[in-house]
Amino acid sequence: MQSKSRAYRWGSFFAGSLIIYLVCFVLGAKLVQTVPAMRRMAEFVDESGIETGEFYYTDVEIVGHADIGARSTFEHTPRGPQPE
Repeated sequence: MQSKSRAYRWGSFFAGSLIIYLVCFVLGAKLVQTVPAMRRMAEFVDESGIETGEFYYTDVEIVGHADIGARSTFEHTPRGPQPE
């Protein structure tokens, strides 16, 4: 297998990064503006003052509850009879 040149690899990296940026920030913004249900949700988030970046942290009450629920689901999953 022939290895690619450094310039080709960097070019591929930047092209991929550009595509991801366009999908997230350009096409995503257009989608929110054109789909009425998504527009209503975005307006609700803005009016409520919800910081969407905080959803990754458990200091937001509802996320903390969801985290506890998800962990409990995995910790207390039925496993069937245990051999003695």
